[in-house]
Amino acid sequence: MGGAFSFALPWLLAAGLALPFLWFLLRRLPPAVRRVRLPSIVLLDNAEIPPPPAATPPWWLVLLRIGIVALLIAGLAGPIWKQTPATAPPARLAIVIDNGWSAASQWDRLVTAASERIETLPDTTRFTVLPTAFDGPVPAAHWVDAPTAKAQLAALSPLPWPAERARRAAALPEDAAFLWVSDGVEDADAPALRRALAGAELLALPPTEPAIRAAGRTNEGWSGQIVAPPGLASASLRFRSRRGETLFSEPLVFDGDVATFRIRLDASERADVSRLTAGSSAQAIWLADGSAARPRVVVVEGPSNAPPLESGGYYVRRALEPHADVRAGTIADAADDPATLFVLTDVAAEPEQAKPLLDRVEKGAVVILFAGPRIAENGSALSPVPLRAGARALGGVLSWQQPQAIGGFEETGPLAGLAIPEEARISRQLLAASDNDAMRWAWLADGTPMVSAARRGAGLLILVHTAADPSWSTLPLSGLFEAMLRRLLPLGANPASIDIAGAKPWVLERMLGARGQWQEPERPVTIPASRIDAATASAATPPGLYRSGDARRIVNLAGALGPRFSFAPLATDGLRPAVEAAPPLDIGAWLIFAAVLLALVDILVALRLRGVLVPFGAALLVMLAPGAAHAADLQLAYVRTGSAATDAGVARGLESLGQTLTRRTSVSPGKPAAVDPARDPLGAYPVLYWPAATVRSMSPAAALRLRAYIAAGGLVLFDFGRPLGAGSGARDLLEPLGLPALSEVGSEHVLSRSFYLLSTHAGGAVWAEAGSEGEDSHVSGVVIGGGDWASLWSGDRVVSQAQREQALRFGVNLVMYALTGTYKADQVHTRALLDRMGGPQR
Repeated sequence: MGGAFSFALPWLLAAGLALPFLWFLLRRLPPAVRRVRLPSIVLLDNAEIPPPPAATPPWWLVLLRIGIVALLIAGLAGPIWKQTPATAPPARLAIVIDNGWSAASQWDRLVTAASERIETLPDTTRFTVLPTAFDGPVPAAHWVDAPTAKAQLAALSPLPWPAERARRAAALPEDAAFLWVSDGVEDADAPALRRALAGAELLALPPTEPAIRAAGRTNEGWSGQIVAPPGLASASLRFRSRRGETLFSEPLVFDGDVATFRIRLDASERADVSRLTAGSSAQAIWLADGSAARPRVVVVEGPSNAPPLESGGYYVRRALEPHADVRAGTIADAADDPATLFVLTDVAAEPEQAKPLLDRVEKGAVVILFAGPRIAENGSALSPVPLRAGARALGGVLSWQQPQAIGGFEETGPLAGLAIPEEARISRQLLAASDNDAMRWAWLADGTPMVSAARRGAGLLILVHTAADPSWSTLPLSGLFEAMLRRLLPLGANPASIDIAGAKPWVLERMLGARGQWQEPERPVTIPASRIDAATASAATPPGLYRSGDARRIVNLAGALGPRFSFAPLATDGLRPAVEAAPPLDIGAWLIFAAVLLALVDILVALRLRGVLVPFGAALLVMLAPGAAHAADLQLAYVRTGSAATDAGVARGLESLGQTLTRRTSVSPGKPAAVDPARDPLGAYPVLYWPAATVRSMSPAAALRLRAYIAAGGLVLFDFGRPLGAGSGARDLLEPLGLPALSEVGSEHVLSRSFYLLSTHAGGAVWAEAGSEGEDSHVSGVVIGGGDWASLWSGDRVVSQAQREQALRFGVNLVMYALTGTYKADQVHTRALLDRMGGPQR
């Protein structure tokens, strides 16, 4: 298969015309010699001295440098190698690309695949990009060149509603080849597009994220179903709050392609859930609003002689229980309940009795008070309006008036738009003495109020002027009773929003994008109030947050999927796989890389010609070679005793010794290491501290490893915690090591001179291997004593400052002895040398 070169910036190749001039510059003679007057040069006037040859670089070096420049010019010009396809390329290619919700999870790959297909075709091919999802009329075909088509693909975005493949099929151009870049999901419109694209190429990339097809709040939390695309075995479901925090996370395992979830959340978490997410695309997100929450409502009944199934509280509970978490209570304990909505039936509360609940109202609670005979007789401090004594009778033997129908509802109130049934009649009613400051949300046919409300601080007081039981009206027996209470429920969450009837048109406030992000609508979207309940995600009604007055409603994408949705693989009847042509190869970067490599070769050659390559290489090796200053951190070690308190004390002592070494010497130990000599490697530690007062025995395995450690140059300090003698157990502990004879360390021993000159050692006598005084190169592998040095080093043991300083100096000498061996043994001759020289002795 052949191909052809092309350049992204062909005009840069014109710089190659300067290469011959560059050859001349590199091969030209060196600059003229400076003339300096030198009197002695007159002696050479008659001498014939030939001029030196011109110091020009060799031709191969000039050619190398010109090649570097040529490679840079060619690389910057953007050379591209395009392979010629096996079949004749089309003159016009229409790219039909799915950009509905199901393409969102694979959108970047879909666009990349389409762009790569464009790049495989010659520059003479013309393209048009035809999306299958759109907002408005079907986009017509516009033929453009390859760069413009790629720019159109980059500007295209997935949309959060189903693709309209049938409409796309009816508006395809003629006399063109087709490439369908599909999301791989079969739907009802797919056959129509397949028939229209018969014989076209197909490139399908199925979704990688699941879809939430149903979800909703329950009495205890949330439940729903999630559908997985082919190949997805598990996912994670997250519940997010209004602040974006994750309230709960649940792993999902699919049974076939469906996972059912039932999640328990407490009441506060249920109310705080703003979205469920099983991925980052719109189909994997379920938006939740406050209207979907089940608020907590406390029902308080006044004293009544009515049977339980005929009381006002019964009718209120029956109306609210399908929509709220209803609790029965008393006015005494209602103020302490976490609920924000309280329904009281015929509760004639005195001011002192009502004060705790009124305080809750001031802070944002809502009280709905139903009238009754006790309020008619005694009034109530919880009424939003002052009341006249007694009840107004409408109908009956002693009344000339007939029961009144409900006259209407305030257009800006929460009850606006409710249907008024003919059978709802009011036969008794409380009248307000004055209602100048009250809101009137409903009234009877004669204009007298039926529902009044007034703000109290941040909350609301609401009065229904008739009873909650059938004794005063037929309202509790009608569907309007439940509808009214249901409309008032959202007030508990936001008492300031009373225009919640939803009778006005619903306006899209924020749209949920196909990739799960909130975005501003590109155009105004309005849904009539009569159609909001049936609205599903589409181009006409995008998913997102809608508002009508103070009311809010969510339209989720799941409504467009349906309760039986599943990811059906796209059928490929009549289509052929897309041509797998290799994408164009951009070799510009490789040419620039080759120029850089040749430039490095040129530098090495130049250094070699100047004679500095060998010193340069030696210096480089010195810089790269690890030096003593970069050696691994030194650590002191101690044998683990099994007692946490003892181990902590030993560690503190060794840390204090390490700090002293850091301040006074060039040795800077790290944190001490606790080891088990029977199992842990010991070779990294120059000194091993053995608290023999606690660890009084040695296993054969430990003895074997210690012998190897000592033979390799390690040093073990056995500290018995008290002066050696009968009862110390030293012989029993050290016998498995098979040590040679020991001798007491004196002031002439190299251990006493390795850093400080010590005449005594804190803690009593110290013993080491005989013959290690420094006369030869033998270094003792063990030092034995009973000074309890760890407690002296750490300061845990109370001694004088002089004693602690003596112990620290012994520790410093011990570490330096372990590190330097008999290096300081030459000092034993210092006194004789000073005597011979007549100098002072120290």
